[in-house]
Amino acid sequence: MTQWLAGIDEAGYGPRLGPMVVAMATLKCEEQITALDPWKQLAPLIGEAGRKKSDVISIADSKKLHRPGTGDLSRLEEGVLSFVALEKGSLPRSFRELIDHCTQGRSGYLDQYPWYRGFDLELPHSCSAMNLNGKIRRLERQLDRVSIQAGEVRAIPLEVREFNSEVIAHGSKGKVDAWAMGRFFKWLWLQKDRQQIEAWADRLGGTERYGPLLIPLFDDSHFKILEQNRDRQSYRATSAAGDRVMRVHFRKDCEQFSFCTALASMTAKYLRELHMVLLNRWWSTHVTNLKPTAGYPQDAGRFIGEVEAARKNLGIESSLLVRSR
Repeated sequence: MTQWLAGIDEAGYGPRLGPMVVAMATLKCEEQITALDPWKQLAPLIGEAGRKKSDVISIADSKKLHRPGTGDLSRLEEGVLSFVALEKGSLPRSFRELIDHCTQGRSGYLDQYPWYRGFDLELPHSCSAMNLNGKIRRLERQLDRVSIQAGEVRAIPLEVREFNSEVIAHGSKGKVDAWAMGRFFKWLWLQKDRQQIEAWADRLGGTERYGPLLIPLFDDSHFKILEQNRDRQSYRATSAAGDRVMRVHFRKDCEQFSFCTALASMTAKYLRELHMVLLNRWWSTHVTNLKPTAGYPQDAGRFIGEVEAARKNLGIESSLLVRSR
């Protein structure tokens, strides 16, 4: 029976500037495999974290592949764009085209912000297009050999205005993260043609019980707690007719246990970093000698202070630039 593997992760939970992005990646597998198996089956083309190699596509926790402030997005970019290109049928040529694909046409939020409005980035941003196209062709052949298909690469980017609004609606940014994850779990369950789904996500802080989050999402199912302890939380939803099953697993550092979660982590980080490229580029045209920021609290304070006069002169509200939490 065909199995779908899915992984969900976020990037940008802690920063004060730029979006928090929650992303999902899926694979369609003709045979039952574990969440770890794609690394084995797609080797040596697909590798985990480690030294950058010209003939390897790295799929790993985004924190191991990219250090904020370096400007080099190549290792994130190769993995994300490879799987997006296989799903989409072509390599996205711009930031806006990528956002439109990952959000399924919901890229209009960009035009609320002057640093995105009317601007775009050519893709690939850091890596060689020729080298990337070669890797994509090799990846397609290897996936076919092991009877795996690239599924969806999706994202929910919550830029400052959307993020602040959802924090007000839900009460905390932790609950916003859970809400966005829940949207992906619900979407997966609504795909009636998928009989077996295995979804993996990183733990939400120190949360050890996810029933309150999951049960409302599977209201037409038989829901069961498979395990729920300090280290491992797993749940199963079975449709009323018994013909569809979805298992959901939460683990700390889930990117180490689930290929799809690692790819989701990379997607979320890559999209956030592209947003930050445009934000930094725009503000640098209004403030002389402005050093770019990754948006994290300490440096964000420096950046906010340095753009303050320009922000006021331009009539831009602080709530459009700075997160409430």
